[in-house]
Amino acid sequence: MEPLQRLQFDLGEQISRKEYLKRKKKNSKLLRKRSKITYILIAIFIALAIYIVIQICIYRRYNNFKYTVGEGVGSQAIYSIYFVTEGYTYDPVYSVSTILSSGKNEESVLPSSDIQQINVTQECLYGLRNGVICKISRDDYQIEEIVADNVEKYIVNNGYIFYITNDEERLKSYNLSTKETIAFDLTKVQQILANDANVFAITHDTLEKSIYKFDYNGQGKTKLTNDERVSYAIEDNGTIYFVNKSDDNKIYKVSSNGNDISKVADIRSVADVGQVDEVNGKKYMFIKDDKLYYINVDDEDSLWCYDLKKGDNTRIISASIEILQNIDNTVFYKIDKEMGVYLYNYDTSFMSLVTKRRVKEFVIDNYAQIPTDVKLDNNYNI
Repeated sequence: MEPLQRLQFDLGEQISRKEYLKRKKKNSKLLRKRSKITYILIAIFIALAIYIVIQICIYRRYNNFKYTVGEGVGSQAIYSIYFVTEGYTYDPVYSVSTILSSGKNEESVLPSSDIQQINVTQECLYGLRNGVICKISRDDYQIEEIVADNVEKYIVNNGYIFYITNDEERLKSYNLSTKETIAFDLTKVQQILANDANVFAITHDTLEKSIYKFDYNGQGKTKLTNDERVSYAIEDNGTIYFVNKSDDNKIYKVSSNGNDISKVADIRSVADVGQVDEVNGKKYMFIKDDKLYYINVDDEDSLWCYDLKKGDNTRIISASIEILQNIDNTVFYKIDKEMGVYLYNYDTSFMSLVTKRRVKEFVIDNYAQIPTDVKLDNNYNI
């Protein structure tokens, strides 16, 4: 039986039966309309809850870290790491800290120094502050300004600093022994690579995105690529691997003499979107044992491994990786939109969290001598 509906009347009001039924019908329609709105709101709430649950499941799928206990822990090497953190202000000030890859012995070595782009050599550290390349002692972390040339990016290789200026984006070199600076015949440069014999510069402008080769004295200028639009690149044993923007960001390769330009495979990696953030592609891919490890943009930026001999292509880490660095058989990496640094050993499948700090960049110090007692007490964060 339909429940009785309460109708509101003014005191002393008299209405006919016809008017009463009319009002009752109108009131019933209003109730049904309100009921529909209630059901719609409930449906929206349920749909939103389902969406949130699905997103959580997707996140866990790509960020499911199982810190394996066992043989991998005992055999995992310990490294010293330098990392840069930024303050929480509108115009943040950068600080440099050091930590062991086991997560221990964290120390702030250059607090509020504004040093970025840390490079590590056996003798000392280098960093960039306000357009000036600085030399930093290992013992007491004293800072010495050595190249004040409005520097944008730089690399250190074989006794030289190769750098790009902010004004013309010109490639230059600085000899650490003779203190001599050489300006190369190339501007609009955004990336630098080097081996023991040559330096490679990659131009980025509206006309071309090409690879050029020079000797250390700025001579022998040679263009290595043709119509390819080169994005992030790395060099390995005389071969340059690069992301080709003119072929949907597929990975290509070219020899250091400019011959044999070819596509590695139908695999895609990180490309610039107009702004080239890094000095080269080493934070996005590397070569190890005839295998190309790369951030796969077709798989949520997870880490994949392409066997250059067999052609096998395998996922290594199921996480959205922002930047990485490889040392020996271990890759260190940051996850996109997350704090901290992780490590993963692709021989033992051991994985661990190194630090939960808000890291902007990091670099592995593979020259540091780790004390024997620390090596024996390798109690990783697992």
